[in-house]
Amino acid sequence: MHRIIIATIALMIGISVITNGQSAKEFLKKGEAFYIAKKYPQALEVYQQGLKKHPKDARLNFRTGLTYLSMPGRAESLRYLQAAYTTNPSVDENIYYYLGLSYQSNKQFQKALEFFNEHKKRHAGAKDDVDKRISQVLFADSAMRAPSGAVVENVGKAINSSFHEYSPLVSSDGNTMIFTSNRPAEGVPSGKLYEDIYISKRVNNQWTKPQKISPNINIRFNDAAASLSRDGKTLIIYYEYGGGDIYISQLKGNEWSKPIPLNQNVNSPASWETSAFVTSDGQKLYFTSNRAGGMGSLDIYVSEMEMTGDWGKAKNLGPVVNTPGREDSPAVDADGKTLFFSSDGHRGMGGMDIFRSEYKDGKWQKPVNLGYPINSVDDDSFFGLTGDRRQAFFSSMREDGNSEIYTLTFNEPYMVVAEAQLPVPDEVPAKNTGSRTVRQPSADGPQVVEKPKTSVKPPKGNNYGRPGPIPTGPTLSRKLLFFATNKDVLNKEGIRKLDDIVSYLKANKDVSSLIEGHTDNQGNTALNNALSIRRANSVARYLAEQGIDPRRLSVRGYGARRPLVSNDDEIEGRQLNRRIEISLIKVATARGTVAE
Repeated sequence: MHRIIIATIALMIGISVITNGQSAKEFLKKGEAFYIAKKYPQALEVYQQGLKKHPKDARLNFRTGLTYLSMPGRAESLRYLQAAYTTNPSVDENIYYYLGLSYQSNKQFQKALEFFNEHKKRHAGAKDDVDKRISQVLFADSAMRAPSGAVVENVGKAINSSFHEYSPLVSSDGNTMIFTSNRPAEGVPSGKLYEDIYISKRVNNQWTKPQKISPNINIRFNDAAASLSRDGKTLIIYYEYGGGDIYISQLKGNEWSKPIPLNQNVNSPASWETSAFVTSDGQKLYFTSNRAGGMGSLDIYVSEMEMTGDWGKAKNLGPVVNTPGREDSPAVDADGKTLFFSSDGHRGMGGMDIFRSEYKDGKWQKPVNLGYPINSVDDDSFFGLTGDRRQAFFSSMREDGNSEIYTLTFNEPYMVVAEAQLPVPDEVPAKNTGSRTVRQPSADGPQVVEKPKTSVKPPKGNNYGRPGPIPTGPTLSRKLLFFATNKDVLNKEGIRKLDDIVSYLKANKDVSSLIEGHTDNQGNTALNNALSIRRANSVARYLAEQGIDPRRLSVRGYGARRPLVSNDDEIEGRQLNRRIEISLIKVATARGTVAE
């Protein structure tokens, strides 16, 4: 009897296993059909439904992780690939490679290196691709250990949504932004998210709700902003027509004209043109194309304006700039000699990185990676400097799996971290920082900091003062404001002193203010530089909010480079060095000083 019961139980277990196995196979088969068709959201939904019934199935976990790697938000792949590997290390012959990619996306560089090296041992034929990934891991680790002096901030929810935003084009006065988004539009069926061009105005230092730029420009299918002329009246546009071509629209009064295509020297009939940029003198057009005869999947070309008023024959920028990979989103600085572009072919952190090349002696020089925190392990592109070279806007996929628009503020006029300056080790140190770019870096390291509630908030991605030349003239008075460790928020005593300065500046229109931020010597040098300029900006913002013209406010940040006293102790040293120095400078004929 017992044997019958045991046999019956064994049979039932076997049937259950078979049923569950068949059910998992059904999910796998259905999900794979979506995956092959590159319908990744649908594939992901199917795989996750399967995991609800079979949470420990190695194949379902693997396919879920692989699907995440094929989508924005690749960091989510890690827990599924780890689960698959733990359950069955032989779940797929490329599991080590995919885990390496996932660890790279999660900035766990030591683990990424281990898995890439293991895959390299097992698959000699994949050596070139794995070597590229290993190079990215080493470069990313080095770049994050030597960040540039730039503060990266998300422009905020006024512009960014839960969908993709990219290609920010900001007017020369900084008060108009044109960008591209695939956010849902009225009258468009669910699941049909086409890219459209939007425009937003900055009013009282806040971006207004984005609106579609014009029915003359936005079409039913994908359209994207590529570049904006310095006067804000010429817009270069990407349309899907002809397999992907470049068009141009002119602002006439308050209306954008119907876009017209550029000639066949630019829009080759059998190729895909993705983005373009016209130099400030209007004489050169830099654009990207996958036309035959190029060096990679997407190259940068230049076309010069001819006497006829049309664009001449396009010329490939050559192997110094272009690679077997992708080069995209070119932009040229006002001097005409500085090219910014994104690439996945040059040495970078992963995905598309932003690079810079100088035009010297009649040729473009070797591109330089802009470094961290401008670049990340995900896609970064569409970089554009403001006129004073103190700010830039760009798009990145570093948060939440969506492309979003960011601004960055340089501590001094545009600095770049050259590749030669980055210490690239032979192997990643065993201890990995796992640090991430955050919107408010602290002096103790790149981590999220909860700021105390205050009536005075630090600026969100904008300088309220001019980071340009120091005003000239006699210094009438100097005041000091002090800050707690790693803070840029004004206290009550600081606000009281600033109110005195506001009264004086309102009474003396010919006096300007130089606001200089400083830190103690604790923590990372680059983050101290960033903290010092945030402190200066918090003061400038308060003064501007009280009615002082921002053109009378100049801000600078020195980090720990100019200590007031020794940093040897806290009370009589570091505490006094965490300060703002405010100098009131007579720039015309006003008399008088601020009472101390």
